[in-house]
Amino acid sequence: MATYFKTPFTVGGGEHHYIEVKVPKVDSSSGKNIICCVDVSGSMSGSPIRNVCAVLKDIYQRTKIEYPLFTYNTRADTTKTIKSVENTDLDANGGTSFSSIFTAIQNHLVNNQKSTTFIFMTDGQDTDSQDALKRAIQMLKLSISGLSKTIIIIFHVIGFGEVNNNFLDQVRKFGTKEGLFRYSTQSAELQSNFNDMFEYAMSAREFTIVINGQSYTSSSNEETVGFLIDNMTIDNTRIQEIIFKSPDGESKIPLQVMQPIRPIHVIRALTLVSPDNEESVHQIRTYLNSIIPTASADLMEKLELEQIKKEIDERMMEYTKLFTQIKMGQVPEQVKLKLSALRHDATFANAQRRKKLDLRINKNVDYFRKTDISGILEGYRKNIDQEGWNKIKEQKSDWVCTYSSDDIYEMMRKTSDNIMCLGILIERNEQAITSPTKGLKLISVSNTLISYDSFIAAMTLTKNSQQQLLQQQQQQADDSNYGLFAGINDTYCVVGQLHEKINAVIPLYINYEHMKRIRILEGIWLGYMFTLDSYGYDKEQEIGLLKLLYDIIILRTGTTRNKNLITEFEKVCHFIVTESIGFKSAYGEKTLKNFISSIHGRQNGTYDLSIPLIIGYLIGDLKTILMPVYYEYLRRYLHQNLPTDKINIIERLLYGDESQRVKTVASNQDTIGIDINQQDPDFVEKSFIQYFHDEMCKPIELIPETVTGKDRKLITHEAEVEYIKNILKTIDNENSFGVPVVIKNMLKYCDMNENYIENIIDYDDLRKELLMILYFDHTVPTNVTKSNVLTVIDESIQGNRDNSVTFNFTSETIRIVTYKILNAKTLEGFGGLLRKYCPKRCGPVFSEVIKNLLVLPQKNETDQDANVVTNKDKLVVLLTNQIGYSPLYNNEMASFCWQPLADVNISLLTEIIGEKEFKKIEKENLGKNVLHCYRIVNKSNRHGYSNHKPNMNNIYRFTGYHDRY
Repeated sequence: MATYFKTPFTVGGGEHHYIEVKVPKVDSSSGKNIICCVDVSGSMSGSPIRNVCAVLKDIYQRTKIEYPLFTYNTRADTTKTIKSVENTDLDANGGTSFSSIFTAIQNHLVNNQKSTTFIFMTDGQDTDSQDALKRAIQMLKLSISGLSKTIIIIFHVIGFGEVNNNFLDQVRKFGTKEGLFRYSTQSAELQSNFNDMFEYAMSAREFTIVINGQSYTSSSNEETVGFLIDNMTIDNTRIQEIIFKSPDGESKIPLQVMQPIRPIHVIRALTLVSPDNEESVHQIRTYLNSIIPTASADLMEKLELEQIKKEIDERMMEYTKLFTQIKMGQVPEQVKLKLSALRHDATFANAQRRKKLDLRINKNVDYFRKTDISGILEGYRKNIDQEGWNKIKEQKSDWVCTYSSDDIYEMMRKTSDNIMCLGILIERNEQAITSPTKGLKLISVSNTLISYDSFIAAMTLTKNSQQQLLQQQQQQADDSNYGLFAGINDTYCVVGQLHEKINAVIPLYINYEHMKRIRILEGIWLGYMFTLDSYGYDKEQEIGLLKLLYDIIILRTGTTRNKNLITEFEKVCHFIVTESIGFKSAYGEKTLKNFISSIHGRQNGTYDLSIPLIIGYLIGDLKTILMPVYYEYLRRYLHQNLPTDKINIIERLLYGDESQRVKTVASNQDTIGIDINQQDPDFVEKSFIQYFHDEMCKPIELIPETVTGKDRKLITHEAEVEYIKNILKTIDNENSFGVPVVIKNMLKYCDMNENYIENIIDYDDLRKELLMILYFDHTVPTNVTKSNVLTVIDESIQGNRDNSVTFNFTSETIRIVTYKILNAKTLEGFGGLLRKYCPKRCGPVFSEVIKNLLVLPQKNETDQDANVVTNKDKLVVLLTNQIGYSPLYNNEMASFCWQPLADVNISLLTEIIGEKEFKKIEKENLGKNVLHCYRIVNKSNRHGYSNHKPNMNNIYRFTGYHDRY
């Protein structure tokens, strides 16, 4: 059935009728014969051809259909498909021969007589003779005219750069039906236009109605198709049916008056109007801004209405600029081309809409269409029992919309998709689209309550009343500033109850049923706040909202009402942090934990430091986050303001005051090996556990050791408190600890001691943090932690200290150390012992340890306490170089994975570990560095290297445990 109405607008002095027909929506992309004809002449080289190839690559990856690709310069090549650009871009060189591509198309149609859509793209003038071009066009037209009438041929045209408008318009009309036209001057626009054209060619279907003997054609890929009739009067007393032609056939359908006529139908009719001059543009825009959604409209209808209004407004602005240029006598070829392309723009509105905001809108549109949001919200409202409504009714007096005068109870009763909000004034810039935490600036917070629907309606009316002023501004503005943000911060504002400016709103919790609405509508109000587009939602905006909460806290007035309003907004943000999947995927579920744990989890972050503070506050764990935020502030400040005497500062932090430094001398300590039977084994292991976590903690000496280094500066065990304070004072003279304002503000808001940081500083911990910040310019390696940073930097400055300590390994000392390693009850103790006595992961002790670990567990050992460390656990640690979150080896061996020597039975090792786990470890180690494996007999080669003394420069890539290198 078809319905119609006489439009309430008159553009160009005539009346219009709009006819809308419901059609079944089908996926017809797979059945379309589409051929891309791409100009690959020399002028297309560089970014133009790369952008075209990027589109073709994307189309193939999405459709997996090898659409034919005809390329041409001085010759035409019809052998390619769009798959051919998947790995290699097209080459662009030579001249441009239109006759060659038209001849190739003619030959194709003669040999493949079926309906075909050509997407013809060029960026230049023909370099062939005019006679050759004329003959080729005549032959092509002749071949098309000879095809069966059921075969439809269409040429869609894309022009780029210096092309001729008349020629491209002629190509557009080559087929049995006229094609569409797009034009661009920028290579980035070329990519967008090519994609729009292909999307349209794949999905759009053409429909025709015949009324009073006159035909009207329109295209659609939606469930309705609209026709604008501007040259006849329709009266359903005389015209009760029309002929409707579709790809499925021809039929007669009844024609009825549309009742009721909703704003969405009027806006669909208005988008089909093409203006002829500035006056008609003005008429369209004036009427456009008078269209507002009715209260009965569902959510999806409101969103569609808002989106189409924005598209029409942007298109009219472009028309205004072109008509102004024509009026001033500036009619170069590019103006003609742009005007020709603009007349086809409404046809591409749906495709263009899906490309805005980095394809974000497309994803959200599809989500909203697939998700029955209106049904979900209506279900929530129906499920509120009488007791629930009574509780909401008790809140009536506290929550009343300033504009509609509806209180929270009335608003929730009337509609299911409206929410109560608080008015604020913000300043947006383009960065808000891609970086929500940086592109939004809070100016002021009002006490004005306003429902979301009332706010959108008020902003629309404001825009309408400001139109004349805005139109003058837009005629002078650069087109890159128009559309999303230009003038929106100052011109488009509504007035609050105290005459304050408002241009954005934030939702308030108020009650649980209201919060359920906020949760479902989250993408809509967030999208509008950050992009002025209800389809513009991105999960990063949820992080940006936390920055906004911090800014609101800073601007608080301290009144009881203001405190209550902030509390209600905090509850909304608390839900986002604790429940929102979007927030967790954007911020990362482990991001906060990693931020707290170490510098490695902080150093790659770019978020404002207020974000982790607000998260910590909302989850009730602010104290835990304060020190990591302080450390991160120090890191960012010092990396931006590196001290000129950085080297001296590092050495002072590491070795202390130069006048008091201690140096080592060569010594052979008269140490007697311990009696492993008399020593408390737990006490011994505890010393090596401490050594594992902090190598400045000296463990018990199990066997005699000799220090061979001379004049080696010793690392000081205690931090110089006053010196560290002086470093911090350089950051902020007024604040001796350099605590940033962002932390001070949160401490004050939470009624905590403003000197909290100063009171809890651990100077030894801060010393290590400062060393990591100053010594590593950009990124601290993951194998450098606070447990080993002192020794790592010391070895970098003075050389490997393992080389300065030697052990007198005899059969007895090997037995003592091996016994302790094999009987270690904890993996940390095991790791500490290996670091001390097997620093190179080789040598007589290490060989003995591996030999004794390669023993299958006895039957009674399989049922032992789960807390007891087994041989398997120790072997896994060696294979993965990992104990919990810490590396087993944190010296130069950390960059190599352990490759068992040739005397290790890999099958036995697999059986002990378990085949599945062993294969997993093997896979994770693939590609890592391994050292060369020497002969089994530990005898040095002619260069002095062996398995007990490997050449650290003889490096291979790990390919599997059965391989030897």
